[in-house]
Amino acid sequence: MFSPTHFGTGLLLGALGPAFFNFWALLAGSVAMDFENIFWVAINKITGCPNCFHHGFFHSILGAALGSIILSFILKFFRQPLEKISLKFKIKQFFSFKTLFLSSFLAWLAHIGFDSLVHRDVFLFWPIKINPFLISWKLYWPLSYLLSGIGVIALIILWFRITKQNRKNS
Repeated sequence: MFSPTHFGTGLLLGALGPAFFNFWALLAGSVAMDFENIFWVAINKITGCPNCFHHGFFHSILGAALGSIILSFILKFFRQPLEKISLKFKIKQFFSFKTLFLSSFLAWLAHIGFDSLVHRDVFLFWPIKINPFLISWKLYWPLSYLLSGIGVIALIILWFRITKQNRKNS
């Protein structure tokens, strides 16, 4: 279901490439599709099928493209408050539709790519219902710890970048 460890990939991309990506789109794009999981888990619980699939369309490449378009419009709408928050942390953000879409799409692809390794119901090439990348559910926790570690490293990089920028501006 919803795993905050997927923030790690978005954080790392934001830390390493702030001039190329929109940080907000990376973060939102790395977890947005998991709201679909919450929906399907609730439906499966209501219908008495706890072991039914809980990943769907938004865990596919086509779903990532459509979801990233929707997310880009939402982030564009909230540009002003997001820019204010970014500037408080001395992070310059670009809010062109292209930057928002590419940032979100890349983070979205990373998330569903990792999920396809451990979840039998992630079909990247939907509507074709095959998962050629499935390795094993046993990889779930090691992958979760790895992504969490990536997130911690990314936060350290961001912290150093922000403190360095603050010292330069003082």
